[in-house]
Amino acid sequence: MVTGRADHARLAHLPGVVMPLTVTLPSDLLTSPEGIAAVARHGFRFPLLVRTPGFHTGRHFLRVESPEALAGAVSQLPGKETTAIEFLDARGADGKVRKYRAMMIDGQIFPLHVAISSQWKIHYFTAEMAERADHRAEDAAFLDNMPAALGPRATEALSRIQATLGLDYAGIDFGLSAAGDLLLFEANATMVVNPPEPDPRWAYRRPAVERIFAAVRRMLTRVR
Repeated sequence: MVTGRADHARLAHLPGVVMPLTVTLPSDLLTSPEGIAAVARHGFRFPLLVRTPGFHTGRHFLRVESPEALAGAVSQLPGKETTAIEFLDARGADGKVRKYRAMMIDGQIFPLHVAISSQWKIHYFTAEMAERADHRAEDAAFLDNMPAALGPRATEALSRIQATLGLDYAGIDFGLSAAGDLLLFEANATMVVNPPEPDPRWAYRRPAVERIFAAVRRMLTRVR
C-alpha cells in the first residue's frame, strides 16, 4: 500500500537511485492563476509531467513544456486531483529513450524487457521494437546479461530497491541517466508480465518470460 508514485521517499536516499519529485495536488489549483506558483513552491521546473492518478499505459498523462501551458494541460485530464511528476531525461547517447522493466520475485531480480523509442512516453507495446531489429537486439542483450547492460551502479541500485521494498513479488520500471544512475519511474506489486505474441520476432523473449513464470510457481508451491 506504500508503493504509489508519491510514496517512494525512502528510495530516494539509496545510492545510485534518482527519484522524480512527485506531488498530487487539486486539479482546480493547478488550473487556477495560482497553479504556476503552487508547482514552483514544491520545487518543480519545466518541462514537467502531469497525470490523473489511477490510470496506466499512458492514459491521461501529459508533458507540460512551459508554465503557460500548465492550466491547459491539466484541464484536459479527468478527476479532481492531478499528480505532478518531475521529468527525468532517460535518453541515451543516440537520443532514444529507454525504459527498462525488471521483476523482483522471491529474492531474485529478473529482466523482462527494455523498450526503446523516440518519444518520451514509452511502453513496450508502443515502442519502436517490432520494426527495429537493432532495438530487439539490444533488448535481447539486456535479457541475456542485465548487469552488463545496466552497469554496476544501476545494478547495485536495483538490489537496494528490492531489499528496501521487501516484497515477494514486485516490478520496477526505470531508465538510466548519463552517469549510470537508475531513474526510478515506478516500483510496485502490480506489474504484469505479458507473454510475447506468437511471432518469430519475439522468440528471444520467451525464455526470459518463462524464467519469471517458473520463479513465481516455485515461490507459490514451495513448502514453507
